[in-house]
Amino acid sequence: MSVAVRGIPAALFGSAVARRTALTEWDAAIRGILPTARRIGFVSLEPGVGTTTLALQVLRIIAARRSDPVLAVDVAGGGSDLAARLQLAATPADATRAGARTTAEALTGLPAGPGWYGLRPSTADGPVAAWLTEAAPITRFFDVTITDFGVRHPRVDLAACAAVSDVVCLVGDARRSPAELLRAIAPAVAALPESPTPVLALVDREGRGDAVARAMGDDPWPVVGIPADGGLRDGGQPRGQAGQHALLRLAATLVSAREAVAL
Repeated sequence: MSVAVRGIPAALFGSAVARRTALTEWDAAIRGILPTARRIGFVSLEPGVGTTTLALQVLRIIAARRSDPVLAVDVAGGGSDLAARLQLAATPADATRAGARTTAEALTGLPAGPGWYGLRPSTADGPVAAWLTEAAPITRFFDVTITDFGVRHPRVDLAACAAVSDVVCLVGDARRSPAELLRAIAPAVAALPESPTPVLALVDREGRGDAVARAMGDDPWPVVGIPADGGLRDGGQPRGQAGQHALLRLAATLVSAREAVAL
């Protein structure tokens, strides 16, 4: 199902009818049938902008709305990454899982949570090598795979992380300068031979508002502003409606962006 999840003007969102329409469309986009398995990668250019927080929130939203479990992969290699938030121990390599031909084999040795299975492979050889060795053989058994790649450098490994994703969530600060940097990287991500779809998530950490995100609303790539919300600290739930709606919109955009951009 392809929904124009970024096409609802912010100005209209103040009306109850527009709000209900948007929420209904976003929910339907997340629940809809996908033509192929969807691999969503979260990556940032600097630490502390909320990459893991958004990966966790999107995982929760999608897992709560889809009938089949979501695969959560952590190859960020940090101390406050997705695995830490989900309380995942390191996942040992497993021959059955590596050569999986059935869903049951793909789930071998994977810890589970509400609507998801988790994978935390060793990143000793780098995040992409870990993903290709441990995640790639089993992603086809999941409708949606969410990977936390953490902080990556455009000249080192960001492109490689993007190449193994269908949709790349580029997470950055909502201030103009870092947002413009992500905006400049998005076309390069889309131009990779694998043609991943970039989605920009601009996190307002200082309560400045979403002016920058709205100014980029006409860009070729979806841009979603995430308002400041103290409830998101340490893996908590958003306290305000604005935060809840923004995260729902982001989840819907990431699930449907590949088809929507192709239209």
